[in-house]
Amino acid sequence: MTGNGELQKDEGRLSNGQEEDPLLIHVPATGSTVIEEDFLYDSTKDSALLAQDKEENGDGDGGVILSLEPELLHIWEILCILSTAFSYGCILTTLFLITLPVECQRIESEHASIAKSVALGAFVAIAGVTQLVSPLVGKISDSFKPPPPHDIGQRLPFLVLGSVMTVFGLLGQMFASYRSFWVRYSVAFFAHMIGLNIMYAMMLAMIPDQVPSSQTGIANGILAALLVTGSLFGFGLFHGFLRENIQDMYALYTCIVIVSSIATGIYGHDRDVEIALIRTQPLLPPTTTTAKSSTRQQQNGQGTPQQQHPISRRRKFMKLARKVTKKVVATPAVILRSMLITPVQELSWYAIYQSYTIDMEKHSDFFWVTVSRLFYYCGMSVQTFFMYFLHDIILLKKDPEGAVATLSIIGQIAGACTCVPVGIASDKLFAGKRKPFVHFACFVLAATTFSAIFARTMHGMVLIMIFLGGANGIYLTMDTSLAVDTLPKEFDGESGSAQLLGIWGVAAFLGSALGPMIGGPVLYYVGRQHSDESETTTANDDTNTDSDTATDTTGYSLAGYAVVLSLASFYFLLSSSALRFIRR
Repeated sequence: MTGNGELQKDEGRLSNGQEEDPLLIHVPATGSTVIEEDFLYDSTKDSALLAQDKEENGDGDGGVILSLEPELLHIWEILCILSTAFSYGCILTTLFLITLPVECQRIESEHASIAKSVALGAFVAIAGVTQLVSPLVGKISDSFKPPPPHDIGQRLPFLVLGSVMTVFGLLGQMFASYRSFWVRYSVAFFAHMIGLNIMYAMMLAMIPDQVPSSQTGIANGILAALLVTGSLFGFGLFHGFLRENIQDMYALYTCIVIVSSIATGIYGHDRDVEIALIRTQPLLPPTTTTAKSSTRQQQNGQGTPQQQHPISRRRKFMKLARKVTKKVVATPAVILRSMLITPVQELSWYAIYQSYTIDMEKHSDFFWVTVSRLFYYCGMSVQTFFMYFLHDIILLKKDPEGAVATLSIIGQIAGACTCVPVGIASDKLFAGKRKPFVHFACFVLAATTFSAIFARTMHGMVLIMIFLGGANGIYLTMDTSLAVDTLPKEFDGESGSAQLLGIWGVAAFLGSALGPMIGGPVLYYVGRQHSDESETTTANDDTNTDSDTATDTTGYSLAGYAVVLSLASFYFLLSSSALRFIRR
């Protein structure tokens, strides 16, 4: 080893003549430490980084561990790592707009005492409660240490667990629906939603873990595109290939979850394992390299003759049987215990409370990003009333449901066209800052939503949805990028990214719930009041109005919709204003 503090490899040998593990690299310090070679993109030119790390952390007896920017990823790798977003978008959109409404209609036909709206509301409530699992599982995964000697990574074990729960939940829903066992269906739906939220939370955590900061924009553009295309894929198959068969939808969901989980596992496993090793083993003893090399030699049958002993065939067979049993039974049990039982036993009530809070001193920027997301979803929830708006204001009396579906597809296509280009542009323009794009998106969203007050034709609504969808794609891409940019820095001994992203995800649910909770009563009070006045006037002028016409005029007035749409525009402006408190 040279004395200038440079990292080097000398043909697989240490300075004292001992054999060095070919997968490890020695770091000179007052002691001895090892580093994973894959994280050193140029091991001969990192003396400056080593000196900087020494200056920040001091000269310890065991040396230091360097934390460098991950290498750039190919677009295909990013696509596969984030493929869970495709299944998430496909399932959630079609589940709540197609599958569950149809199932709730069956429930009402079989049990007259249960209204379909009440049943659907119950399923939405269950889905909302399951979102609360994301911050807690995220906190557990942040501090998860794989049991030795199993190099299984930090995020993927939980993603696989979520995938298994999702698949079993979907299969349970399919069979329970076929036999009309609705209580079992609800239990299976609960398990399905728990698993899906775990999958999505772990996938989001893999963005700051594995994607370089210089590719954050394009990665989140791909994420938004996958969410939108997954939704379009589900709608297209349901109306085209599956011929509107609900039972086949569960099979479609299951296949998509399995394929996306496999793709994420294949392309994300190696990096997840390497990151887990760095986080859980920040310092290694001076004899690590020699001891590890000696252990590998013994496992490979090398070493001195005194270390090797002849083993009979029977003993070999028994040893193999024990090994297989350990892999098939004991190993999964040990891993599951380390993932679920041990962390829960170690969690205190205060730690659970902390899982759902954000430290304003450490993560104030992330807090304001979360607040911005909350207001954004409050504004977007105005689309809940679009079907009524088409019926009452656009006067689309025939099939307003189909018109809403058409407008949704148009908006999603527009969003898919903007999210990836904006993600690429955000990495290269404004010195990598995302806020200008968010301000622009929120302004367009506010202006477009407010302009809907003056729409009177379906063509006008189509134009509004094009602008609304395009701005929506921009915001979703930049929102995720901002969240990733404001996360705590990695490789500091313990990551909190998954727990914080879990809270960030809950903000979306709260916004989607608070918007209709506020807008619904406002629309009823303002719109119904004016509607009653107009109906009274009409009745005085013409007492012979037939029942069909009376039915058509029943609804909410323009005044009610004007207040709701103005309120949604105000939410978008608040979403933009919240970002002014970000210090970065």
